[in-house]
Amino acid sequence: MTAGATRRKVIIRSDDMKADDFMHLTSIMVGAVYANLPRLDPHINIAGVYGRYEGVSFRHMLYSGDFTIELPPISDEITFVLPVAGKIMFNQASDLVGVPSVGLAMDKADLRSTRFIDSHEQYGFSIRRGLFAERLSTLLGKPIVNSVRFQPMVDLGQPAFAGLRSLLEFATGAEADVLINSSALMPMRIQEMLVDAVLESWPHNYTDALQHKGPLIAPRHVKLAVEFIQEHPDASINSAQLAELCNVSLRALQDGFRRFMGTSIAAYQRQVRLERAHGAIVQDPSRSIAEIALGLGFTNMGRFSQYFQNAFGQSPLDVKNAIRRR
Repeated sequence: MTAGATRRKVIIRSDDMKADDFMHLTSIMVGAVYANLPRLDPHINIAGVYGRYEGVSFRHMLYSGDFTIELPPISDEITFVLPVAGKIMFNQASDLVGVPSVGLAMDKADLRSTRFIDSHEQYGFSIRRGLFAERLSTLLGKPIVNSVRFQPMVDLGQPAFAGLRSLLEFATGAEADVLINSSALMPMRIQEMLVDAVLESWPHNYTDALQHKGPLIAPRHVKLAVEFIQEHPDASINSAQLAELCNVSLRALQDGFRRFMGTSIAAYQRQVRLERAHGAIVQDPSRSIAEIALGLGFTNMGRFSQYFQNAFGQSPLDVKNAIRRR
């Protein structure tokens, strides 16, 4: 194991380590979520590189032997695997099998166990769902109402995945050690590049919107409504009142939102409020979640938490606790 003090929080490296020892080091980086897993066979060795920074992990791993790991549910991350050798099997409602020609994407909340077969080797990464929503919102210029869903199996022979593989090779390669160790910005750059690379190369339910995001110039009444919602997220105003404020019929405003914003007026209002709630929790985790929610017009805390979970892949309390642990 080679890990200096300056890089321990970002990446760990193993040439040939007993599985339990490697899992212990991983637990130090990601917290207690993996600490109580059953012990693995002492003859199983793990070699490779595992890095983690602010909601993104990346890895190049070689697992000797055949074995299965029972995994705890992690609701806020999507994991991606680019197999190099052997096989990997994700067990969920149905099994997904990855081999060197087939890449896998899996929502960790649905993952029950992972089986490694024939000395499996892989490049892989996991990304917090909220990072995808934040980046898509920026790229598309509107809130992301529906959760991002990636195609579970892809053909790694497609040229689009060569660039993703190259990025992972760089991030896990020894040549990047000096950059990662000496720069406070490099881990963040790797995070940003991975998010953009997978959004561009791995098919998902927003792929068409990204590829055909030609400028649709919204009419004045839609722009006025959007500006009002953005500037007054806490305002108690319904769709009919908003239409009256913009001097158009409710039907015209509803049609305008569906065409130019890709969602309903109510869904857009809710997502803007959720984004403000997320920002308020991150900015000041000492504030009461109920106070923040009520201040933004959410009167039912159960529904607020459900909406928040669907939008960001984490509960409000998960976000608060994550900020406090930093």
